[in-house]
Amino acid sequence: MAASGGVTSSVPRVLTLWCPEWPVRAVAPIDGPLIVFDQHRVVAACAIAREAGVRTGDRKRVALRTCPNATVVPRDYVAEVQSFERVVSAVADIIPLVELLEPGSLCLDMRGPTRYFGGEHFVVDHVRSVVATQLGEEIPIGIGIADGRAASAIAARRSGFTGHQVIVEPGRTAAAFTTMSLRWFHAIGEMSIDLVELFERLGINTVSDLAALDERDVLGRFGLPGVRAYRVATGADERPLSSITPSQLPERERRFDEPLLTVTPVVFTARELASELVHELSIEGLVCTRMTVTAETEHSERSERHWYRSEGFTAAAIVDRVRWQLDSWVNEPSSVSAGVIVIRISITSVRPDDGVQHGFWGGASEADGRASRAVARLVTLCGPEGVRVPLPIGGRLPEDRYGWFPATVVDGDHHVDVLAPWPGSVVRPAPVIVPTSEVRIEVVNDRGESVGVSGRGEMTSDPVCVVIGGRSHRVVAWAGPWPLIERWWDERRRRRLARLQVVLEDGSAHLLAVEHQRWHLMGTHG
Repeated sequence: MAASGGVTSSVPRVLTLWCPEWPVRAVAPIDGPLIVFDQHRVVAACAIAREAGVRTGDRKRVALRTCPNATVVPRDYVAEVQSFERVVSAVADIIPLVELLEPGSLCLDMRGPTRYFGGEHFVVDHVRSVVATQLGEEIPIGIGIADGRAASAIAARRSGFTGHQVIVEPGRTAAAFTTMSLRWFHAIGEMSIDLVELFERLGINTVSDLAALDERDVLGRFGLPGVRAYRVATGADERPLSSITPSQLPERERRFDEPLLTVTPVVFTARELASELVHELSIEGLVCTRMTVTAETEHSERSERHWYRSEGFTAAAIVDRVRWQLDSWVNEPSSVSAGVIVIRISITSVRPDDGVQHGFWGGASEADGRASRAVARLVTLCGPEGVRVPLPIGGRLPEDRYGWFPATVVDGDHHVDVLAPWPGSVVRPAPVIVPTSEVRIEVVNDRGESVGVSGRGEMTSDPVCVVIGGRSHRVVAWAGPWPLIERWWDERRRRRLARLQVVLEDGSAHLLAVEHQRWHLMGTHG
């Protein structure tokens, strides 16, 4: 499919290759339908599951209800990169400077290849041929060419769905995509789903609806994210060159005195380098969108990959790419015969950091950045399990709401909504101080007798005093009780307890619990 017309465009021509459902391709063959999920959401599914009605973004339980006999597996980025490496290498053999967008997708600048192969159609034919050699003719792929990265990515996805190449002629982007839904922009990572839904609520549903607006109005109402989407819709370069031109884009390299025979210590070092690079760019108000990761061994073996991310790389995102690349490299047969002696991260493209407007409470601060860099340095000294950080995971009880995880697996820029829903949890605010071990207490009435909770969930008498650490504290207010029964079907893990909130005479507020007729302190409200 190609759009007609001959308007000249100054936006660079880009080819994007997209392999649909690549997370499924990276999984070992499984009989029957297969669904791949990440953070309890569907990210890919085989054709059988799709025909049954499974959709990207479905919750795992919804997907299993839709396709009950499906095998559900978690996403494995390392396996995806490793399986896609042969495709990247094959394309790089005929066209240099291949940019890896994500496992299953890559792009390249068309200026050189078009001249070398004699036209865009011939470039597509060569790319399709080498990819088919690696994957087989039966594996569907999408190849699209258009002005700019975003339009090219959309063209590649349309190609993947139709089975035909999609070449949008220069200057015809807006005309070619005029009736398309704005949800395509979310699919290629150019617009958040929240912004898409906001546009839809305002009656802006298609590319032409957005392109018909005035750019100044879009900026005033939707900010810079809206302007980027508007420029994609109008066929302009959605990431114009920055007016800030650094004298030299930063690069970090670390040479090891002794060759490193495993990936883990190299990744730890890369984490520290990534933190330094992101911090240096942030001082100039920039964010990295394109980088090159290079690793070399003692025997001069070399792995070099170019990575691109439209929203910009955080330190954690850089480290992820380094890990994927190295894992893929060392697991490839006969690719590495010695330990790694050099790791290098080079920033090759930046854009102004648009920033994020935070609320009065929340959002990353400079202190958060310093803490992340300090943790990265500690990890290099103490190893992957030596530094652990708390992460919200959700739960009904205070001790369940946070867990301790190795710092190497935590993305400081990623936040999970763990608030909804937890039926049976006590109303907020939650306690700010939670004991790490059980603190036994006594709750007594005005006769000095122990207070309990009946099987009907009612107090046996009003609490008058709470004894903590041998000291008696008078109760001035209380609320509850709130019974809770968890995992009643599991004989080993089931729990039955009741919770009580009290305010003591010294002004302190506490959450108490009675379990097996014994009271203990669950938390303090500060």
